[in-house]
This record gives sequence, C-alpha cells and structure tokens, in this order.
Amino acid sequence: MVMKKKVLSILMGVSILAAALAGCGKAPASTENSAPAPAATDSAQAAETPEAAESAAGTQASGEKKTVQFWHCMSGTNGDLINQMVSDFNSSQNEVEVVATFQGSYAEAAAKAEQAIFAGNAPDILQVAQDNVGRLAVNGAFADLLPHMQKDGMDDKDFVDAFVNDAYYEGKLVVIPFGRSAQILHINKTVLDEMGCEIPTTWDELKEVANKCTIVENGETKRYGLSVPFDQWEFFALIQQAGGKFFNEDQTGLGCLEDGTAKEAFSFMKDLQDSGALYYNDPANDQDNQMFTSGMAAMTINSSGAITSRRETIGDSFEYVVAPLVKGKIESMPTGGNGFGILAASKEQDAAWKFMKWFIEDEKGGLAFVIGSGYLPFTKTMAQSDAIQNLWKESDNYKIAYDALQYGDDSYRIANLTPVIAEFRTCIQAIMLDNQDIDQSLKTFSDSVDIILND
Repeated sequence: MVMKKKVLSILMGVSILAAALAGCGKAPASTENSAPAPAATDSAQAAETPEAAESAAGTQASGEKKTVQFWHCMSGTNGDLINQMVSDFNSSQNEVEVVATFQGSYAEAAAKAEQAIFAGNAPDILQVAQDNVGRLAVNGAFADLLPHMQKDGMDDKDFVDAFVNDAYYEGKLVVIPFGRSAQILHINKTVLDEMGCEIPTTWDELKEVANKCTIVENGETKRYGLSVPFDQWEFFALIQQAGGKFFNEDQTGLGCLEDGTAKEAFSFMKDLQDSGALYYNDPANDQDNQMFTSGMAAMTINSSGAITSRRETIGDSFEYVVAPLVKGKIESMPTGGNGFGILAASKEQDAAWKFMKWFIEDEKGGLAFVIGSGYLPFTKTMAQSDAIQNLWKESDNYKIAYDALQYGDDSYRIANLTPVIAEFRTCIQAIMLDNQDIDQSLKTFSDSVDIILND
C-alpha cells in the first residue's frame, strides 16, 4: 500500500506539472521545452499492443533485428536531429532497430512513461528532463547503466562533471547525459557599446546596465534592458547566487525561506521590473526569444541551447555575445537539459544499451546532435574532439557557455521536485505577474511545500 500510494503521488505530481506547462509550448528557452506532440506513428502505436509484442518476439526469434522503442521530447530542428541519429544508428548495424516516437514536452513524456509502466507497455528508452529523473528513479523506473559501461570498458568519469551528479540515484547511473545546457546571459553587444556599458558581472552591474539600456519614449517602452522568460530556472539560480539552498538540509522544507535568499531573489527581480528595465514574460505568451533577436531587449537570461538558433536569426543585425550569469554573493547556476535512461521494465535492455553506447561514442550520435543543436558536449572526450574545437573557434559563445559549467549547482533536484515546481510556478506568477506581496506569496508556497514533503 505504501508503494502504491507513493506511485500514485508521483503520477499526480507529474500530471500537475504537465498541466502547468501545457501553455508553454513556445517556451522560456526554445530548446528546453517541446511543442505539442504530433500523432503517434503507426509503428509506435503498434508497439503498445499485445499483437505487436508477439510479432516483435517472433521476428527476434527468427534472428532479425530486435526492436527498441525510444520515447523522446524533441520537436522541430532538434527532433529532426534525433530522427537522423536514430536512422544513422539503424543503418550502422544489423542487430537492433530503434523506433523513435515524439511524446511531447518533458513533463508530458514523464507522465506518459509512468502510465505506460503501470500498463505494462513502457518504452525501452526514455528521454527525460533532469528535473524529473529523481521522481522516476525513486520507484525504480530506471535500469542501472553502470554495469553496461563497465562491461564495455567505458569510464563514467568521462562525463562532464556538471552533468553527472543528477544522472545518479542512490549510487546507480540511471540516465546518460544528452541534451545538456548552461544558463547564461545573452547580450546585444552593439547596444551595450552604444550606451557605453561593459558586460555586467554582478547583480548591481546587471541592474545598472539594464536600466541604462532601457529606452522609453512618450510613456512607451521601445527597448527593455532585460527580458526574462517565465520559468523557475532563473529563480533557482538567483537563490543560489544569493548564497542559499532551495531546500533545507534534510529536504523537509524550503531552506531559501529560512535563510531569506528567496525573498532576496524576488526583491532583486521586482526592483528591475518596477524600474521599467525588466520585461518579465507571461507563460501564456512568452516573447523572450523574439524580443531579444529583434532588438527589443538588450539582454536576456536563457539557455545555452538557444545559441545556434539565435545566431541564425540575428545574423549580422547586431553583435551577439554571451556571458556567464552574474555574481551575487557567489557565482552559481543550475544546469539544464535531459538524459536518456533505459527503463527497468524493458525486456530489451542489452539491445537498448547498444544504441546508448553508440550515441556516446560515434561521431554521428551525440556529437552530431550537439553540433546541430547548440547543446553542450556531455563527455570530456567530446569536448576535446576536432569538431567541437572547430565549433568553438567559429563562435566563442559555445566555449563561454561550456566554461560556465564550472559554476553548475543542481543540488535542488530532489526526488519529490515535480510537485514542488508546480507550486513554485504558481508563486512566481503571483509575484512577478499578479503583483502579489512577496512575503505572503512565499508563505503560501512554503505551506504547500510542507504538505508535499512531509505528507
């Protein structure tokens, strides 16, 4: 009964967050979220039926390729890159056929995976947001990948340090880092130069530069100094920069309320907003990307995963540079992105691992995705490859984003994070968009979190 209650709680939490994010398909960071899912392919639908399972078993018995079902969360250009990667793997060998199926946003895919595990028709491989890893892993959803790596003589220490901590759960490697990113400051250097401003490195400098770069004519803002997408990510960063930890040490409450860093973070953002320098985006109509690329905002805080698309959109219209997030008491940022995990329910774990090993090592796998998407290298070997070194020579922005990983801190990613995020987004909405009192909104948030963490 205890396990059943915990799993039902997980399903409810994931579903709540999926609903909360339903209006955010055009997302804070374009590569951190996904568009609504298209209709499932015939092969994906068939794989979920008993008849398909029997057919697949018969095919495998005859010595033909084993079928691996892979659920992912990438649409648009990144979805095309995923499909190309799968196609390249399938054509590279004759043992495994991977079938890739888009399942919507990270939250939607996680909810579907939970339901599929219960129904007995789970995929073999799941692409999962790092924020959802612990919530799935707590009930043993993932297989341990370390034995596979050790059997093949692979070293898990080759993964980039900032991407490793949240890939483990209770000593088990439950996901392989894949589309990983850094939170960085995107800057219209042309505007800063015109206004005589240096790239900001501290909270105070960010406030000064943002206000200086704001233009208001006849009561109408023609350019904002800073645009920020609606997301919890930025507030995790600000709390950490203020020297706080989101949760207390025993994970029974909000450490950032106990030490005052949550109020400090929100007060900083409200000061920028009240001065007219900050445009804080509404989740129902997030315009952060358009505002920055069109020159309507001089700076924005966003994912490094947006670098490639922004370079293409901006072209020569202005000088586009990036920088690490500014420093509060310390330099700190949460990393972003996702990983691939093999589900413990999979009957084709060895076949699934062949694909996982291939995309880690083959230049047509993860490396090709990184080059094409703008996500960051997830192994140290990949970072030293000629392809990545050439990319960094072509644009410093990618190297700056990678170097910013030294400040990565994902300590807020606890197993029960999903329902907390849903409540946190409600709190952010109340303070930043509904102009509610900071103290009262944080108190309401804290009360909700106490129930979630201690029920």
